[in-house]
Amino acid sequence: MSRVTGVVAVSIDADDEIETAYRTGYRGRQFATLRVGNALGIDVVDASPEVLRKLAAGFEELAEWAEARDASADVADEVAAEDGVRSIGVPFKRGPVAA
Repeated sequence: MSRVTGVVAVSIDADDEIETAYRTGYRGRQFATLRVGNALGIDVVDASPEVLRKLAAGFEELAEWAEARDASADVADEVAAEDGVRSIGVPFKRGPVAA
């Protein structure tokens, strides 16, 4: 059984290195860590290969979501450019200001 003990939000840049590190701990126990830049380390203690593959699949799904998000933003920018609009937003009109 897994338990959520907290939530962490980390900004990861495209140039951050993602690597695995292995070490031997107390009484020869093996530990693995997934390092994401200097911001995040995920220690893998008792995860089965099946659980690690599920995590990999979850990250793949997030990558597909991010690609779709970026593609839809590009389409909105292209449509706006075709219409001669520099930015999409609420039009601003100068007028009297209520005091």
